[in-house]
Amino acid sequence: MQKIPGYENTNSEVPDKKYWLYGLMIVFFALAFRLFELGERVLHHDESIHASFTLKLLEHGEYSYDPAYHGPFLFHSTAAVFHFLGITDTTSRLVPVLFGVATILLLFLLKKELGKNGVLWSMFLLAFSPSMVYFSRFFRNDMIIIFCTLAAVTGAFRYLDSIHSLKRYPYLVLAASSLAVAVSSKENAYIILAVFGAYAGLGFLYWICSDWKKENMGLKETLRSKTSALLPYLPEIILSGALSVFIIMFFYSSAFRYDVSLFSIVERAFNHWMEMHSIERIGGPFYYYIPILLRYEIPVVLFGAAGFFYFLFNRVRNKGQNYSFFLFLCYWALTSLLLYSYIQEKVPWLVVHIVLPFGLLAGAFLGEVFSKKNKDGQPKKPDYPGKIRALLTVILVLTLLVFISQCISVNYYRSMEDEELITYTQASPDIRILMEKIEGFNESPDTLRIYVIDQYQLYWPLPWYLRDYERAAYSSKPPSSSKYDAIIVPISCDMYRELSEEEYSSYNFTLRPGRDFTLYYNNKLEQQ
Repeated sequence: MQKIPGYENTNSEVPDKKYWLYGLMIVFFALAFRLFELGERVLHHDESIHASFTLKLLEHGEYSYDPAYHGPFLFHSTAAVFHFLGITDTTSRLVPVLFGVATILLLFLLKKELGKNGVLWSMFLLAFSPSMVYFSRFFRNDMIIIFCTLAAVTGAFRYLDSIHSLKRYPYLVLAASSLAVAVSSKENAYIILAVFGAYAGLGFLYWICSDWKKENMGLKETLRSKTSALLPYLPEIILSGALSVFIIMFFYSSAFRYDVSLFSIVERAFNHWMEMHSIERIGGPFYYYIPILLRYEIPVVLFGAAGFFYFLFNRVRNKGQNYSFFLFLCYWALTSLLLYSYIQEKVPWLVVHIVLPFGLLAGAFLGEVFSKKNKDGQPKKPDYPGKIRALLTVILVLTLLVFISQCISVNYYRSMEDEELITYTQASPDIRILMEKIEGFNESPDTLRIYVIDQYQLYWPLPWYLRDYERAAYSSKPPSSSKYDAIIVPISCDMYRELSEEEYSSYNFTLRPGRDFTLYYNNKLEQQ
């Protein structure tokens, strides 16, 4: 097996001490941005379902894989957080936060490909990306997938770079275990496996064909030679595959407490999501992600697109300088954009899977353009004339100002505004007021009789916020008994046809955009 050629990057402008200092400062602020007021936003419909499933797993040890709610890793890892740190909105989001920050830390392992400046720029863009920050503060699986995707890429390239050294083993484990955790987290891991697998297959064929022509041997001799070159690495590859299967089965069987098979897991995932794609459950136009990218990720889009063409077609720059890595990065960015645009499950959180490769391209491009020294420390000849560099600088400054302001706005001021393209049926802050009202009743959580009624059973996240109310009940129609203290129904249901206006008061609130409800409660509940 051959070592990938040309692993020296021209960009080594930042001294080691400053490189680590700047990098760790970015990580620190990335963590601070993700933790600040983490529990302030009301849990989204999906977040509340995930949190309730996690609570059920923690308290009763019950788990059953349902592809509609994705894989088990998020539930099991968050159950551990709940056990040690308590059950709150804040703790429910800690796992995505940690994986979002860990993604940025992974970039340190790509210094050889991106260069120091490229690593720092990539870290900066991913650390303050509005969508990356938002969904790192969101109790879903996508930031776990983002980390695992980058970890698999990093592990693979570091493994190939260390192929003749014992240092390669940890990187193989990193790649294998990351892909296993991805499969245990969400079904779009199969898309990632297909994208990466196709590229690996094409690379393998190119490796065989190019050497076949160079060595002027017959096809059988070439295949025999390549097979013999791969044989020494086969045991460790098989073992890493076994490790992946073990991790997947460990989580899907809930620590081997339930009987499941790998085939049934894959079959259920494919059947469910192929059906969702075919019926276009949450469909949208092919360009669905473009407005989101242009609104929130301007520098990633502009400089990522510039990096795509710069690294793909700049032959002088690419000659022997990480071309294999950047060719893969361009392929990854393009296929991610096209595949997620094609799949008829259009939701804002999937945009992070497009932002990741384009963010790396943008960071690498900025690292190249604004580098002043070559790898030997000598002044570097600029890639662009002074006027173009000045124009790029102005564009960079302006887009970064928009970038940071959008990050702050959508995460801390408008995180529950339905006008934001990224929020998507976010639960209303009215729920906080509702809970304050219910908690102010003179009945305790273990005695208050409260019913939540909706014929479509779209009352989430109320079950999460009413989790401590032991006598809370949920139904698609009013209860047969009229013995209740409070009832929550869609605003279109006028309960005063059944309840006395003298005995019951009402409070209207918005659950989420387009879903208005009314709380009817006995006046005695407010008597002191």
